[in-house]
Amino acid sequence: MLKLSLFRSVTFSFANASALLNFMSQYVMVFLTPFYLQRVLHYAPDNVGLIMTSFPLAVMVVAPISGSLSDRVGTKTLACLGAGTCALSLFLMSQLPASASSADVVWRLALFGLGTGIFQSPNNSAVMGSAPRPHLGTASGILATVRNVGMVLGIATAGAVLYAFAPSHILQEPVLEGSQAAAFLSGLRYAYMAGGILTGVAALTSLVRSRGEKRSARENLVNGRNSR
Repeated sequence: MLKLSLFRSVTFSFANASALLNFMSQYVMVFLTPFYLQRVLHYAPDNVGLIMTSFPLAVMVVAPISGSLSDRVGTKTLACLGAGTCALSLFLMSQLPASASSADVVWRLALFGLGTGIFQSPNNSAVMGSAPRPHLGTASGILATVRNVGMVLGIATAGAVLYAFAPSHILQEPVLEGSQAAAFLSGLRYAYMAGGILTGVAALTSLVRSRGEKRSARENLVNGRNSR
């Protein structure tokens, strides 16, 4: 079921590694930010959900443009730029104070969505374009598995770092103020920075491509149709 020889391709292996790291950082952001909004800024659940939509909306707008552009300029530069933008966003999230406004959070989440949208389509194209046509289904399944594993590991990483740097008794409080909020923010900053490091490494691994593997996923699929 799993074609291990696919991992002999440098592009395939490193593009999947980039996807894993980026999705880990993505779920550091998605998992932790609602706690910050609800416990520190004291927003109601409906307002938290509304603010969090700024991330997927940005992805929805940018991803199709990035995918089209990657077919013209290649995947390496765009994937690196997108992952780097995500790292910048997480670093900026780590600097949020206990008195931040909703706008402060929204534009940082939108920036992360911008980076994710720029990264995902070119990186997916690199994975699919580096796989032989008969094994495109297997390659797609591997990429989907990598995404799911990245989500799980991202939540685990976020929780582990937060628990390591924030007092455990504070984490049980639904609303935080004063010194408790400051202690929680201290752990939150380290967790956001950990996520930023992960996607920063993804930006570096996105630069690793095989010279002989420059086909895009679209070219692969077009050739597959023509062969029929």
